[in-house]
Amino acid sequence: MKGCAVPLLRVGPDVELYYEDAGSGPPVLLVAGWPLTSESWECQVGALVEAGHRVLTYDRRGFGRTTRAWDGYTPATLVDDLHGLITHLDLTDVVLVGFSSGAVETARYLATHGSDRVHGLVLASPLGGASALGRDLRAAARWHRVAMLDDVLTRFFSVNGEIALDEATRRHLLSTAAASSARATLTVIDAWSDPTLDLAADVAAAGLPTLVISGEGDAVAPSHRVDAPTVVIPSGPHGVHITHPQQWNQAVLKFLTG
Repeated sequence: MKGCAVPLLRVGPDVELYYEDAGSGPPVLLVAGWPLTSESWECQVGALVEAGHRVLTYDRRGFGRTTRAWDGYTPATLVDDLHGLITHLDLTDVVLVGFSSGAVETARYLATHGSDRVHGLVLASPLGGASALGRDLRAAARWHRVAMLDDVLTRFFSVNGEIALDEATRRHLLSTAAASSARATLTVIDAWSDPTLDLAADVAAAGLPTLVISGEGDAVAPSHRVDAPTVVIPSGPHGVHITHPQQWNQAVLKFLTG
């Protein structure tokens, strides 16, 4: 049985990527959505390891325990960082699981680096390119970053204006997001709001087994255009893997064993 390692991987001249590697079996790589870190997968890692999977999580550059770089927050560099992790660990037949903007990141990874090492794809509450929300967040991030993050993490976990997550957990996630680089917080919004990115086209071109999973009450990304089997969790918000982890894990494990 593989233990839980916590090394740093150098992915550029000045960037060391923090990652964790737990369990053994078919690999699953969890990609957090902006502005969250690998800690947002707490309720998934244990369940997937117990089900017989090797589970990888990481903090993208500028976030969590990865180097707070000034540059490199472009779609190309971010997916190159992901590719560096996959090749360093020599992952094959890995299932990529991306939440929110992380879903866009995993799809762009496939479009950039191909699917030779990838077995399948889980798009969790996927976002879809440029939006009015993205423009508002960029403006707020420049001058009121922590207040903006507080508002974002209220939206992530709310359904019809009511928060579906205990406040202690929401505040913990807010503290991890606020501790990330201010530069990264702002510029990653730009990266995954690029109007030239096409999540649906990237997924279709890859031709891999794909699952879309989202919350019924998602007010951040209420719709998607990906042609794939979809699970909608009743009364779930955007961050449904955190508010409804048992239902979410069950749906993903069914996909992984199917």
